[in-house]
Order: sequence, then structure tokens, then C-alpha cells
Amino acid sequence: MMPTLARVGLHLRPIAMADAPAWFAYLSLPGAVEHTSWSLVGIEVLYPQIAASNPFQRDAPALFAIVDDLDELVGTVGFHTVLDEPRGGEIAYNLHPAHWGRGIASEACAAVARWGIQDRGYRRVDAYALDSNLASQRVLDKCGFRRVRLEPGLRAVRGASRDFWLYRREA
Repeated sequence: MMPTLARVGLHLRPIAMADAPAWFAYLSLPGAVEHTSWSLVGIEVLYPQIAASNPFQRDAPALFAIVDDLDELVGTVGFHTVLDEPRGGEIAYNLHPAHWGRGIASEACAAVARWGIQDRGYRRVDAYALDSNLASQRVLDKCGFRRVRLEPGLRAVRGASRDFWLYRREA
């Protein structure tokens, strides 16, 4: 079963290679990845993530396109990493900046986290938010994640080691 959104006019579907140009276009907009560890040197960085995604295989990453009724890409959400012990996944999400502040990321993150726990049997869902990314921290709070700990120097952001908050939602 696929995760679904209650919001009229938006849907989740498996991400496809055809989404790469639209995904790269909005991630390249000013501010779109400012508070993330994304390193967008070209569209080709998206291809391996899309190719690895398979929501119908329990142990594979599962990325979903958030699309409108015309199948235009609004954002993405999903598990880019699957954890073995304890069974779980790391969730991430992003939106076209034109759609920020409307609760879309919160709804999509909650739906996919719930799907991971109910349909994939995850015991936990982890998420990381850059210490300066207050909007993402609010999304995770709204989705029932709890802040676990600060991970100093976890990932590089524009060449500098940065601190990330680990959030977790458990089954």
C-alpha cells in the first residue's frame, strides 16, 4: 500500500527519472538547500537516489514525489536510508520554495513516517535537521518526532562541518 495525503490536490507517487529536471530546478533556487547538506554539483547527483528507490521492496530506499493534480512536482519525501537493527529508516523531505509554509512538508513527512512504521514494519524513523534549520525542526515536531540529541559535526554543509539534531519517531 502507498502512503497518501489527505490534502485535496496533492498526491504521493513513486519518484521517477522523469522528475529529475524539475527536482533539480527547484533545489537550485536561492535558499532551497541553504539549511541542508545537499551538494548539488549537477543533476546527475539525483540519478542514483532515484534509481535506488523502490517503495515496493521492503529493504530498499523509498522516495516519493509530491505532485499536484497535473502531476507537477511540488516536492519529495521518503527514506533514503534503510536501517537493519533496529529495523527503521531515515526520512528526508524537501519542497519547491513556492510551496513553503503551507503545511505540505508536515503532512507528507507524517504520512510517509506512518507508512514506514505500519507497512514496512519499521520500529523507528530517524530524521536529521541542521541546527539552523528551524523550519525543518518545526516539521518534525508537528509529525510526532522527538528531539534525541545534537550530533556535532555530523555532515558537511557548503564545505564546513555542521551540527545536526537527531529526531526520532518510534512505533
